[in-house]
Amino acid sequence: MFKKDKKKPQYPLLGNLVFMLQRSWQIDKRLLLATLMRIPIVTVLPLLGAFLTSFVVALVSSRSSVQTLLLYILSISASLLLLHMLNSYVSTIIEYRAYKNRFLYINMASDKAMDTDYENIEHPDGQTKMQKALGTLSSDGSGMQQIFDLLVQLGSSAIGLLTWSALIIALSPWIVVMLLALTTANYYINRANIYWTHRHKDLWVPIDRKLMYIRRKAGDFQAAKDMRLYGMSAWFKDVFAGLLADRMGWHRKSENRAMAIHSFAALATFARDGAGYGFLIYHIMNNGMTVAEFVFYAALISQYSWWLLGVFNTYNALQRTSLALSDVRDFLDMPDRFNRGAGADLPTIAPEIVFDQVSFTYPKSDNATLKNVSFAIKRGEKVALVGLNGAGKTTLVKLLCGLYHPTEGEITVAGTRITEYNRNEYYSLLSVVFQDIHLMPVSIAKNIALCEEEYIDRQRLEQVLQLSGLVEKVLSLPDQENTILLKSVHDDATELSGGEKQKLALARALYKGGHIIVLDEPTAALDPIAENEMYMRYNELTEAATSIFISHRLSSTRFCDRILMMDNGEIVEEGTHDELMMLDGKYANLFHLQSHYYKEGVGA
Repeated sequence: MFKKDKKKPQYPLLGNLVFMLQRSWQIDKRLLLATLMRIPIVTVLPLLGAFLTSFVVALVSSRSSVQTLLLYILSISASLLLLHMLNSYVSTIIEYRAYKNRFLYINMASDKAMDTDYENIEHPDGQTKMQKALGTLSSDGSGMQQIFDLLVQLGSSAIGLLTWSALIIALSPWIVVMLLALTTANYYINRANIYWTHRHKDLWVPIDRKLMYIRRKAGDFQAAKDMRLYGMSAWFKDVFAGLLADRMGWHRKSENRAMAIHSFAALATFARDGAGYGFLIYHIMNNGMTVAEFVFYAALISQYSWWLLGVFNTYNALQRTSLALSDVRDFLDMPDRFNRGAGADLPTIAPEIVFDQVSFTYPKSDNATLKNVSFAIKRGEKVALVGLNGAGKTTLVKLLCGLYHPTEGEITVAGTRITEYNRNEYYSLLSVVFQDIHLMPVSIAKNIALCEEEYIDRQRLEQVLQLSGLVEKVLSLPDQENTILLKSVHDDATELSGGEKQKLALARALYKGGHIIVLDEPTAALDPIAENEMYMRYNELTEAATSIFISHRLSSTRFCDRILMMDNGEIVEEGTHDELMMLDGKYANLFHLQSHYYKEGVGA
């Protein structure tokens, strides 16, 4: 059923370790040096402890003087104390610097999330990759932070295992064989569970994402009105309960497997200790083993299993960490198609825009959203895109912005394919207002200028506030343009209405002043008269830009030089308003239908 179960990790353990250690060495050499320093300390501590116990028993058995006993005990104890203090000091250094190391990867993942191609983030697979990566990095206990402790445990366990093997083999090699057999079986069972968890993670991460969305919306005051007025609470609860049941099913499977593994480990430990003590008791009774030797070898057997389990368990933990790091690298390595290197020179004036046989199909969709779309917009021309919902208008704009790449055909700006421009430089050409407007919990001025206070051009800010029609609202506020927005973050913030948010977004686009201006339904929250006034202001302001306007209200686009009527992913009509009305086609029918509802007396 699950073909993914056979999928091998894309990034092997050794490669992941090399990748992480190289990055860490570049950032913080002291972290790796402290890790190497701690390995011999951790190895010597249990050996010295076992030696101290057996040595004391030997001294007591031989009736040594109190002075001799105290001298040896204090000497060895002082050595143990110094090693413990040194171990604690080095461990603290590792813990602190490993915490910083994890944030190195958090920054890398955050940069990727903000910088990667838009289509990567919008695609469900990209969403899953991002959530898996950020989930791996989210907690202090994540493997990304604990890997340096794991390297200490692996190094010390390997050295201790070799040392203890040499000591125990002198007593009996069969004990070593028994310990190896039990511990190896336990290792492979744990290993199988690790890979099971990793293989099935893709099945429950989407469920976690949906649960997170419902939890977030349940506390979102912007959605609170709809939740109450439309009685959505019960529906949300049912959806949440269903998703939670699915998620708990996976959690139950995981816990059942873990319980079985822990039960086997307990039985293996019981068998190990029973066989080990039985063997030592036999030697005491039949081969003249002293009590001090019994204590020493009992400690060795117990510690040997600890070292052996340490090697296997640490290796398993490193495998888990490697698989988690694979999730991070899988996200970081998502390919970006847009040019981030040196690009073609940008146009210095309003450019011509050409779509040449452009088609686009969304991933996992069978139907094309755009079908062989071809048109040209002259320098400084104002073009309106109109059509019913789903006609492909917003998709066309996203293609122009480089957020998507055409499935077929090409788009040129100023005679150059947009993929030949440096992406960030190309974005500087664009002043875009989309339908969904996002504000930040900072001042109105910062929301418009998108920079720190000292870099804001106050004269330009005042101009765009006036042109966008937001100036009256701003002047009515106590702190005016310095008013903080979003009450969800700041208690004393101000909330803007839907229309005011759209005006702010328009002011933001005006402030940027790109040579290509795109307005994608930016005035949907305004009444028709206010929308028309807004567009007329833009008509005056955007004379030096190539402009594209999208609106459902056809009367608002009459000021444009040309109108493109879209239907089912194609441009079906093209011309001025008067030309399209004379054509008496789909545009004219839609215009008459809309204007009917604004005539006096209709619906009265």
